[in-house]
Amino acid sequence: MKKYIICLAALLGLGFTACEDVPAPYGFNTQQPDTPDNPDNPSEGVLIDAPLSSTLDGFTAVCTEGNYPFAIDGSYGYVKVTSYVNEVNNPAQSWLISPKFSTKSVEKAHLSFEYILRYANGSELKKNYLVRFSKDYNGDPTTATWTDVPFNPVQVADWKTWTTADVNVPAEFIGEDNVVVALYYKCAAKAATWELKNLKLQAGEAAAAGDTQGVRTLPYTEAFATTMGGFKNYTTSGSGEWTIDYSTAKATGYDNASKVTTAGTYYLVSPEISLEGQSAAHVAYEYILCYNKADENQQLLITTSFNESAPAEGWTVLNGKHTVGSNWTDFSKDDIDIPAEYMGKKIRLAFRYNTNAESGSTWEVKNFSIAAGKAGSTVTPGQPETPDRPETPDTPAGQNFVVNGGFETWTGNTPEGWGEKPGNKSTLKQSTDAHTGSYSVLVNVSNSGNNRLGSKQYTLAAGNYVMTFWVKGAGQVRPGYVPFINGSAGSYVYRNDYVDTNASEWTKVTHEFTIDAPTTLQFVVMNPKNVADHPNSDKLIDDFSVVKK
Repeated sequence: MKKYIICLAALLGLGFTACEDVPAPYGFNTQQPDTPDNPDNPSEGVLIDAPLSSTLDGFTAVCTEGNYPFAIDGSYGYVKVTSYVNEVNNPAQSWLISPKFSTKSVEKAHLSFEYILRYANGSELKKNYLVRFSKDYNGDPTTATWTDVPFNPVQVADWKTWTTADVNVPAEFIGEDNVVVALYYKCAAKAATWELKNLKLQAGEAAAAGDTQGVRTLPYTEAFATTMGGFKNYTTSGSGEWTIDYSTAKATGYDNASKVTTAGTYYLVSPEISLEGQSAAHVAYEYILCYNKADENQQLLITTSFNESAPAEGWTVLNGKHTVGSNWTDFSKDDIDIPAEYMGKKIRLAFRYNTNAESGSTWEVKNFSIAAGKAGSTVTPGQPETPDRPETPDTPAGQNFVVNGGFETWTGNTPEGWGEKPGNKSTLKQSTDAHTGSYSVLVNVSNSGNNRLGSKQYTLAAGNYVMTFWVKGAGQVRPGYVPFINGSAGSYVYRNDYVDTNASEWTKVTHEFTIDAPTTLQFVVMNPKNVADHPNSDKLIDDFSVVKK
């Protein structure tokens, strides 16, 4: 039997350079988080509730290669694993394995957690960072039978941007006793760092995967900072695909660890986009292209007849020659008019990447937009037109300019116009308990820190503004915003006091604030942490608006 090591991760004191973005303290830092089995706070349908902020919460860290376990970092409140030690990448296989649990009380279940993944090989994401289930685990993971559930891990470029994974428990593990779930980390030549927190396994299905928003209208944008948004991967040859890496959508056939290039063709295809009623439109994006071998290996395509069963067929090339870069910091920009014959129709766009086995390029794309008008009038992804631009009238008094303030439009588990970092720090869920309309957004509560609902970025002209929203849930909330200075997030600006809320009734919250000069910002609603002296709960938010007085 292969040797393995039970790692006493909770006893290790590890040094970290990462630090989590936090707002103004709520004032109860000495309180300990609730444990999953706290009898005073039972959660119906929750099989595992593991914050992983100060202990492993009943999980076991096991090493089957090397001695690089999952371990708690008490300074920042999460569990971490890496085999990069003393500037050396060490081979490793590490597991974080749950206690045994029963699924006989549920018909369906899903697992969710937040994570940061950095410094991994993009080609190894789906095989080296796994969610695994077993019914016959007895202490040795090498002898157990495991079923892998892909959660499509993504990498980020900083230590603040948390990604939420949400996957369904396979049907064969429902109605069973003695089930365990494991998070699995593997490294050979390049050691990634994987940080995790707020793991929960509960009844019901995971939030709908993929795009559920339907046909887009202009302007439509995707930043590709943390997700593909409404775009989807289609691999027509080889085994690679477009991935999120360094806050871009990246395609490459080259594996830096093995120094091997694998031939393949990958399409990143947009949702359907309506050009009905348009007389002109243009598409813009930023990119870095290095090691180009042929212009036809990197193409922007358009079609009116996309077929998922034949994703390589029916396309017309839009772009010309791309600029080849000499570094990984300077982005080029394309801004291309869409031909007149596509006006009035529904289209799809795609980024096509191709490489052979001898050598291939690396192509990174971000800040995609398609908007009305000719090239040169680009809308910045994630931002509306600046309210005080000379060609655009100032924000009309009394008119709500917040996108999707009723939370009726969703892509997967994210409402359109919401969930952007750093303002957002929460696991967002769609709820049918709405103040008006069909849906509201649920902002979860944490025992280890304040959570926040964060909007997309807006640029406000100087003036007086009124923020209004409705909230349901026991405890308190605190409204505010985070400004951006030279592109970097500043300090949070909150209402002076917290607003008491009710578990059974919707409470109206109003916050008036003044902007002294044109400012780019994110609106936020803080859901304070749950502590013994000031108990707090998940919150439902609906009918969010900001108007100029």
